[in-house]
Amino acid sequence: MTAYSLEQNKRIALEAFETLFNKRDYQAAKKFWSPDYIQHSAHIPPGRDGLFNLVRAAPPTLHYDNSLIFAQDDFVMLHGRFSGNGRSHNWVAADILIMKNGLLMEHWDVLQDEATREESLSGRPMFGTSFPEPLAGAPLTPEQARTIVAPLYDALNQPAKKDVAALLARATNPDYQSYSTNDTWLNRNQLADVFKMIGAAVPDLRWSIQDILVSGDQIVVRGEATGTPERELFGAKPTGRGFKTMSIDVFTVKGGKLASAYHVENWVGALEQLGK
Repeated sequence: MTAYSLEQNKRIALEAFETLFNKRDYQAAKKFWSPDYIQHSAHIPPGRDGLFNLVRAAPPTLHYDNSLIFAQDDFVMLHGRFSGNGRSHNWVAADILIMKNGLLMEHWDVLQDEATREESLSGRPMFGTSFPEPLAGAPLTPEQARTIVAPLYDALNQPAKKDVAALLARATNPDYQSYSTNDTWLNRNQLADVFKMIGAAVPDLRWSIQDILVSGDQIVVRGEATGTPERELFGAKPTGRGFKTMSIDVFTVKGGKLASAYHVENWVGALEQLGK
């Protein structure tokens, strides 16, 4: 057991985090971290120097805020948030420390990306009482990309039963351009008409996301379309047979919505399946 009280341990832990992460005073921080500091976190190199060097390499905007702190015996647990970390999301962290004689001796942590209101399934903030705003200029994550494109692909699933225009408005900017070649494109209203036309010909049309990749402000989706036409589709009469085909979409995102797309679908292969 430590000679320090639980309240002293909590105060020391908070002062240590303030000194290292917010003030970046490495010399002063040495008085809080043991020279024999043991690190269990998978993303931090071992020892006190490993932690200090990680902070030195972090963006100058890095900042720690604490929400909750608990202490029992030699253990202190903090629930906090690391913002300004140069990533697409703040980190919400649970840090568990062993303290002895006023020093931080050993550390474990659990980290999660802080969800925005749109990303939260629980509908409750992960830190404090409010949701964070989406970080401007932050790189897209696959989860964000999937959320952005989801309404467009929803519009391609049985379009005859959907408000296609409303779904496209949720996913795309008003000046959205959909390229089927390198030179020709459709605006959002024209694209909605195409979706409705395909949906009328193929009432059971299903269009699923099979794979999604993100690079900067671009999203690449490999999709799969299936269905059985009941009306003429691209000049092919219905035969009672169905098709399964692949699509590739390359989207560019601006302001959190789709600004443009270059797309390719293997309709030739799909029509061949109908005639077999």
